[in-house]
Amino acid sequence: MKRKPVIGITAAHCNEELKSYPRARYVEAVREAGGQPILLPPVAAAEDAEEVIALMDGLILTGGGDISPILLGEDPLRGIGDCLPDRDFSEILLTQKALEVNLPLLGICKGIQVLAVAAGGKIFQDIISQCPGSMEHKMKAPRDFSWHEITLKESRLRTFLGEERIAVNSVHHQAVSEAPQGFVISAVAPDGIIEGIEKVDAHFCIGVQWHPEVMMKDKSSQKIFQELVAAGAGYYRRRH
Repeated sequence: MKRKPVIGITAAHCNEELKSYPRARYVEAVREAGGQPILLPPVAAAEDAEEVIALMDGLILTGGGDISPILLGEDPLRGIGDCLPDRDFSEILLTQKALEVNLPLLGICKGIQVLAVAAGGKIFQDIISQCPGSMEHKMKAPRDFSWHEITLKESRLRTFLGEERIAVNSVHHQAVSEAPQGFVISAVAPDGIIEGIEKVDAHFCIGVQWHPEVMMKDKSSQKIFQELVAAGAGYYRRRH
């Protein structure tokens, strides 16, 4: 039987009542794209991150709360939301190890911010207070509806989506403020807020600010996961 690419999905904190890591939309999106999803609880050390990454053919950094300001090397600003520092520390470790081995990687919402920070970029702690005149990025509609359009710049993302503009959902108040060295900005919102970044010399290393996993009826959302899983299959073949 043909082996499916194994895609690790970073898990939110355990629900103590349910004893579960609820990441069903990400799991379903990976399965629909032909991958084998594996939920990854937080790791506490670089050695553990290295071992976990060695088992994966791809990695998804999922959405969630805010990144702890201490891990940004900054003082907390007014407007910062709830943080889970151990989750943040874990995901930064996993991302750095993934970048070292060129593991296919997709960062979603908070995940694009984690990707940026782990690679040496910067984020806005709070768009509203740091970007006067910006539009509302926390949508007032269900997440499976679009909220605003984005413009896709010349990039791998634009190439495989085949569009210059797409409509996306939006549930964030933090955002990438400075892309890391070696990355390009692949998408922007109408107010200039960064909506996509990617590493130029990677097999697949893309961060998106929206949540494609809850818009899987949309072909562009499906394509993002299909491309990740295809990159994971290629990564497995190169190793074996």
